[in-house]
Amino acid sequence: MSMNASSLASSGELSQSSFMQLLVQQLKYQDPMSPMSNTQFLAQLAQFTALQQATATTQTEGEILTAVQSLSTEMNASLAHQLIGAKVSIASDGKTVSGTVSSVQLSSKGEPQVTVNGISYSLSDVTAIGSA
Repeated sequence: MSMNASSLASSGELSQSSFMQLLVQQLKYQDPMSPMSNTQFLAQLAQFTALQQATATTQTEGEILTAVQSLSTEMNASLAHQLIGAKVSIASDGKTVSGTVSSVQLSSKGEPQVTVNGISYSLSDVTAIGSA
């Protein structure tokens, strides 16, 4: 029985498919006079179940992270839109700029930017918000 490099997941661990292939090969080539004990077989099935659950958890965590990042982007864009017409203070390049937000746009990275005195600044540079 041989394992090649394609059987290993990118992290260097066995994937679910590889684990099942290994288990099937083990059952196929076992000695009929001395078969695998029920305890060994159940232990391997338990390992496979744990692998499945770990994979599902990792996928779920990735989906949650993506949803949180998307929600954060939407909330920042909404906040930036609400700043139109508001007086703000902005810390940029070691100095503070004050003025009224005249427009909002999204950068090429999807980050909201506010325009004050004709210059665009990142929303994260806004340090204070006041009324117009």
